[in-house]
Amino acid sequence: MFTVDDLAGALREASGDEPVDLTGPALDTTLGDLGYDSLALLETSAVIQRLYQVAVPDEAVVVDATPRVVLERVRALLGGDVPTGAGGGAHTDNAVVIAAPMERVWSMTNDVESWPHLFDEYAAVEVLERRGQTVRFRLTMHPDESGTAWSWVSERHADPVTRTVRAHRVETGPFAYMNIRWEYRPVDGGVQMRWVQDFAMKPTAPVDDATMADRINNNSRAQQQRIKTLVEAAGDE
Repeated sequence: MFTVDDLAGALREASGDEPVDLTGPALDTTLGDLGYDSLALLETSAVIQRLYQVAVPDEAVVVDATPRVVLERVRALLGGDVPTGAGGGAHTDNAVVIAAPMERVWSMTNDVESWPHLFDEYAAVEVLERRGQTVRFRLTMHPDESGTAWSWVSERHADPVTRTVRAHRVETGPFAYMNIRWEYRPVDGGVQMRWVQDFAMKPTAPVDDATMADRINNNSRAQQQRIKTLVEAAGDE
């Protein structure tokens, strides 16, 4: 579900400024009166389209619409127009608690260039573009059993204020879409790092949604345990 926080994040990414509080009276105040002009809102629509892989009409996010109205419009779009593959889409949700300070967990896991060390599945990372907290990069995996080294371009936007990251595949390959959300929160024993993935396979993909979900769940758990070990060990260096 598209939430107030999700809308605030899209406004932040589009405008480059910290969004106003969209709760309380602001929820029913027009975006124009909240300080957003038409250019910023056009970019907000583009951000929503990119992150959620859904077509957003020009009239959905406009200066005379309130945050409540925009939320309802985007939720309606997501309810009917999210692209799906042969299996209708899938969802995975995996988390691990890392016994380390938040700053260390956040900085190490968001250092994209270090991912070939953090993840044992990646052979190389090439950063293609940086825009503030947004980075676009190419990931290349180690060759599989057939000798194929799979590679694709992804983009992620990190928000150090909310300790969340939104990412998606730009080059989707066998996926109809792939959206990923990373969440970090303090818990007893350290920091919980959570990965939530929503995706669908193309009808031409070699596996269906359910099979890929099983693969992602198994791999996510293994990678999270590896990252946990490496981040915790970094405190002993």
